[in-house]
Amino acid sequence: MAARARRPAHPARPGSRPVAGPIADVAGDDARWMVRCLELAARGGRTSPNPRVGCVIVSARGEVLAEGWHRGPGTAHAEVDALARLGGAARGATLYVNLEPCDHHGRTPPCAPAVIASGVRRVVIGAMDPVPGHGGGARRIARAGIEVTRGVLAPAC
Repeated sequence: MAARARRPAHPARPGSRPVAGPIADVAGDDARWMVRCLELAARGGRTSPNPRVGCVIVSARGEVLAEGWHRGPGTAHAEVDALARLGGAARGATLYVNLEPCDHHGRTPPCAPAVIASGVRRVVIGAMDPVPGHGGGARRIARAGIEVTRGVLAPAC
């Protein structure tokens, strides 16, 4: 049996169009919460062919409202897992996720619409999705008027 091709690392795709929102200055709370996303992602165990992804939703006062992670193929992605713990509503909060929310329909619905509907005011992304056809969530979220920051601890994501 042939070995499955591994997904590439998660830097932005060469030649990809820029996404609205600043590239993060890796300091302070954004880096702190991205480290937590990576810790949660590690809980996912074997998620192949999907990447390991963690998500933290933080209130405007800096309190953790919910955490989530992707548990495996066909299960809720990290963002949806965390939002489900809040009944889908996170009005005014910041959502941290180590990989760009998806905007395509595979075994599960896309995450970007759920993020938009949740009412978050800001989304912080570690790395953009390098797989053709899987990204686009950051662009869709930004078009909905939500602040998007990308590149926080990208090499680790």
